[in-house]
Amino acid sequence: MDRFSLKITLFIVGLTLLLGLAVGSAQNSRDVAIILKSTGDVRVKKSATNRWNRGDRGFRLDSGDVIKTATNSLAAVMFTDDKSLLKVRDNSVLAIRGEREPKTISKRLFCTLGSLWIKVGKQKTNLVVETPSGIAAVKGTEFYCVVDSDGATTIIAIEGIVQLINELGQILVQAGETGKLTKDGAPFKYQSKSEEVPDWGGEGAGERELRLEFQDNAGNRKELIIKYQEN
Repeated sequence: MDRFSLKITLFIVGLTLLLGLAVGSAQNSRDVAIILKSTGDVRVKKSATNRWNRGDRGFRLDSGDVIKTATNSLAAVMFTDDKSLLKVRDNSVLAIRGEREPKTISKRLFCTLGSLWIKVGKQKTNLVVETPSGIAAVKGTEFYCVVDSDGATTIIAIEGIVQLINELGQILVQAGETGKLTKDGAPFKYQSKSEEVPDWGGEGAGERELRLEFQDNAGNRKELIIKYQEN
């Protein structure tokens, strides 16, 4: 299976702009994540306007925005605090909520249908995935989440640990294990079978670059270049 590592290097273009200023500007903004890659038909419903927009590359996501992907579509999303990465596969519906704390963003994802791949940027990242059948609290670094039309949830842990919780119990799913959540049963797990472990999370390896324009605190227009490496 391919492994995926994310390396972010920030370059700031401008005579008076420093890295600290760019970070400060990002912390003061409403957005909590940004779309790094968009293929096929990706739509975003903005929480502020309740209108659907094209989720193109570079689209900024605010807390409460909803991502919807059509058939043969995919969105790759990066959180702006710790560079945690999220991929939303086709035929998925996902709401993103983020609450800014002093040094991080407390992340809560609401997935009602579809497939996700998540790789957190830091071991102590506060990230929770909520589905119709329960909650997956991230205590590790990399996993897949699949929610079917009945709301049943499958968690496949690649690295680290994911805690599964619902009204009937809770378990820890470790690397190499698959956990299940249903609406009418306690969470359970088993050793992952090689044929059921996806590998699409690491697809598209290679160097990527994203350019964003923004205004600093003085109102000057600047350019932020995000370079990231997928291996």
